[in-house]
Amino acid sequence: MNGGEPAGRYQPPDFSGTTAVVTGGGQGIGAAIARALADSGARVVISGRHETTLKTVAGEITAGGGSCDWVAGSVADPDHIGELMATAGRDGVIHALVNNAGIAGPTAALADLSLEDWNETIAVNLTGVFLACRAAIPYLRAADHGKIVNIGSATGKRPLPNRTPYAAAKLGVIGLTRTLAHELGPDNISVNTISPFGVDNPRLERVIATMAEGSGRTPADVRAEMTAATAFGRTVTEEDVARLTLMLCSSVADDMTGQDINLTAGLVMY
Repeated sequence: MNGGEPAGRYQPPDFSGTTAVVTGGGQGIGAAIARALADSGARVVISGRHETTLKTVAGEITAGGGSCDWVAGSVADPDHIGELMATAGRDGVIHALVNNAGIAGPTAALADLSLEDWNETIAVNLTGVFLACRAAIPYLRAADHGKIVNIGSATGKRPLPNRTPYAAAKLGVIGLTRTLAHELGPDNISVNTISPFGVDNPRLERVIATMAEGSGRTPADVRAEMTAATAFGRTVTEEDVARLTLMLCSSVADDMTGQDINLTAGLVMY
């Protein structure tokens, strides 16, 4: 909270009557985004590779009075993406697509990477965004306006050692975002990227543990080094990413497109 504003001042936008798709919505950032959209009135359709987590998130949303459907599968599979968009676009329109699905990929020097590890990371983190955008475009065009939010990573611009496939894929998402923004501008569809870094969740813990093991340091030392490099000296939260996603999906951001927005507590400013 800045400027002495009273607690509770923030009011999320109203997405009543809209449909939003969130890939990777069964856990972590994707689940936080799905809950935030549903809490704001959107009908949400989530996808992911694990039925159990998808059912849990959808059940929590519906129990709270929201609307949530789910479709299990990999974003790297065109057939799954087709089923996902058909489910979400049952009324012929989709108003928002949030491409959040991603994997950490290997933590290893490029010289030691297998082609299989490289291909899998690119397939999920970059090709999956392409497939989802391509399949969603007809439904977004059928709406009065459309929003695409791609969840990238500041690692694409400030790469971590031994994370080459992940960094390459996330930088590719920015290029996809910028070109697609021009292609879809005439259709009143905006395309933006959020580039977080250091989102405090179990996935970050796994990345820290792997980096620590590979460098002979403790996880506490790796985490301290990460946070010390930020302007605020802290990590960010899944809810931070969800709130920014809601803003980009709202009318507040109607004139924003092709942007790459850092959410890094000040670590990355370019």
